[in-house]
Amino acid sequence: MAKMGRPKVEEVKDKSINMRVTPAEYQKIKEYAQTHNLTITQVLQKGVEKILKTP
Repeated sequence: MAKMGRPKVEEVKDKSINMRVTPAEYQKIKEYAQTHNLTITQVLQKGVEKILKTP
């Protein structure tokens, strides 16, 4: 019988980053996420990708 469960991913994301923000910053991030149908995590990941791609 085949194994059950979640399929393996190519690149494991096992590192976690905690970040403190002001209530105003949190609200802006939350509103952006809702407007663009993203999660807060996806918004932050896009931001990190953007700054890492910039020379």
